Amino acid sequence: MKVKNQFIAHGKFLITGEYAVLDNVPALAIPLKLNQYLEITYRDDQEITWSSYNNDGERWFYVETNVNDLYSDCINCKNPITIKLSEILNTALHLTSNNSLRGFDAVMKLDFDRDSGMGTSSTLVSLVSHWLGCDPYQLQFKCFGGSGYDVACAQANSAIVYNYNNGESIAREVEFSPSIKNQIFFVYLNRKQNSRDSIAQFDPVLLTDDLRLELANMPNRFLEASNSLTDYNNAMVRHEEIISSIINVKPIKEQLFPDFNGAIKSLGGWGGDFIMATGDAAARQYFIDKGYATIHEWDEVALDS
Repeated sequence: MKVKNQFIAHGKFLITGEYAVLDNVPALAIPLKLNQYLEITYRDDQEITWSSYNNDGERWFYVETNVNDLYSDCINCKNPITIKLSEILNTALHLTSNNSLRGFDAVMKLDFDRDSGMGTSSTLVSLVSHWLGCDPYQLQFKCFGGSGYDVACAQANSAIVYNYNNGESIAREVEFSPSIKNQIFFVYLNRKQNSRDSIAQFDPVLLTDDLRLELANMPNRFLEASNSLTDYNNAMVRHEEIISSIINVKPIKEQLFPDFNGAIKSLGGWGGDFIMATGDAAARQYFIDKGYATIHEWDEVALDS
């Protein structure tokens, strides 16, 4: 009888601390109701298949291999996606000293578009680590780098304040369910931001002690402002000003939406993926009229309880 194992990991939005979270600054992040799923069905032979499906049901990746190849350096060195998957699996196996794996069929499915920046890679890391029994942060740092906040979100039950403290990952769950959440929404900018390219924009030298302290207080500032739209908007605007000063990039509102009446904040790396905006139905229509039709409401996506 074939044995099936199923695993689930949450997508994420980074609310505060983009870039600075890499330099020991606490960040506020929320896990999403939108997940990635991994189903492993063990086989009676040494063959392996891996299928990945997007949220629209399209299979965007498939590979066939075997257990022996999995323990080698690369399953298929001609396909960059296969190379990365091979690296992740191989690293996980080495972290667990697992040398008794048998053949399996792996199926991955997404609730969100894989190009949306909601965490396709971090959820994959979380899923593989829970399946094979290795530390998810070690797997993340070895294969992707970054701060690890997204891996923390993958298994969190509510919003977290995350600190990448001298290489040690510390995540504390907090309550973050704004009473003004019907005035908060998320807009996809129709382009994916490469996390590694985005990280390269950050110059730690520009993160002064005063700015570091202000950013470190931002998680509490957003939590405390969650019942006042004015305070929440002010926190968003100030956060954008600070990050703009340490990466030398204009805030997205100045770049694309200077006539928007509400506040806008980038989520994660600047230049792509999602933004957070505030306002009423007219505010949402503003983005639709400009060609940004993918809009999510807070209660639609945020895992806040």
